[in-house]
Amino acid sequence: MQHLRALAQDLPHLKDVAQLYEIILPIIRDADLHVKPASISPVQARTKMSEGLPLLHDIDLELDMQSVHDLMLSLTRAVETFGENKQSYKDGDEKQGIAAARRIRMALEANKLNAVELLPDIAAGRKSLVVSLAERLQLDADLLWILTQNALKPALYAWRRQLTSLAKGIPWHKGSCFICGATATMGELQKDTREKHLRCVQCGADWKFSRLQCMYCGNEDHPTLGFMYPENKPENKIEKMRVEVCNKCNGYLKVIASFAPTPPEMLPVEDLATLHLDYIARDRGYARVIVQQ
Repeated sequence: MQHLRALAQDLPHLKDVAQLYEIILPIIRDADLHVKPASISPVQARTKMSEGLPLLHDIDLELDMQSVHDLMLSLTRAVETFGENKQSYKDGDEKQGIAAARRIRMALEANKLNAVELLPDIAAGRKSLVVSLAERLQLDADLLWILTQNALKPALYAWRRQLTSLAKGIPWHKGSCFICGATATMGELQKDTREKHLRCVQCGADWKFSRLQCMYCGNEDHPTLGFMYPENKPENKIEKMRVEVCNKCNGYLKVIASFAPTPPEMLPVEDLATLHLDYIARDRGYARVIVQQ
C-alpha cells in the first residue's frame, strides 16, 4: 500500500482513485472464492497454445457463486461508503458515483446480478455483454465492468498460478494472455537485459514478447514502429517508462522498466500510475485495441 500512498501524494489528480484502490485491493487479496482447479492436461495445454487459444478457453470453470456474489457486494459497498465519506461527496460527480454504486448494490441484494455468468467475457476483456446487462438493469456499465472484473480476479489469479507451469517452454507470440485471453495491458522490460514481457492485468500472467513487434497486428516493419516518452524527451534512453506505437494499426502499449516482474496484484496500480502515458498516446491518435483470439 506504500506505493498507493506515494502515488496519491505525487499525483494529486489520482488521489481519490489511489485511496479507493487502497481500500479494495485488500478485500480482493483476502477473498476466497473456493476455486476448483481447471481441468486440462499438459498435452491439451500444448495443443491449445499451438492453435493460439488461451488455456482457459472453452473449459468448464468452477467456483462458488455465493462467494463471488459476496465479494462483489463487498466491493460495491466499499465504493459506496468511500464516496459517502469523502468531504466533497456533495459535488455532482461524487453524488452520481455514489448513486451508481448504490444501484448496483441493490441489484446484487435483489439477486438480479450474477457475476459468474459474465466470467468468460470478463476474462477475455469483452465488454459487450456487461454493457447489455447494465442497460437492461439501468446500471452504470463502466462501474459494473470494473466491479465484476475485480470480483473475479481471485479466481483468475488462482487459475493463473495453477496453469503457468503447464505453459512453460511453449511459444506464445500473441498480445493476448495465454491464460485468460485478455489483451495485455502493459509491457515490462525485465532484468538487466531489458527482456520485453507482456503483462495481463486481469489474471496477472507474464510472457515474453518480441522487442520490435506490434502486439496488436504483428507489424515488424521498424520504420512504422515508434516510441514516445514522457515530457518529450526521446533522447533519454534510460527512461523508466515509455509508449510503444504502431503506425499501421494505430495501437499503443505502455512499457515500464522493471528489474523484477511486478506482482500481479500491483499491476492495476502500475496501470494507474502510468495513466499520463495513455493521455500522451491518445492525444496523438493512438488507441488500445482488443486482440482477437
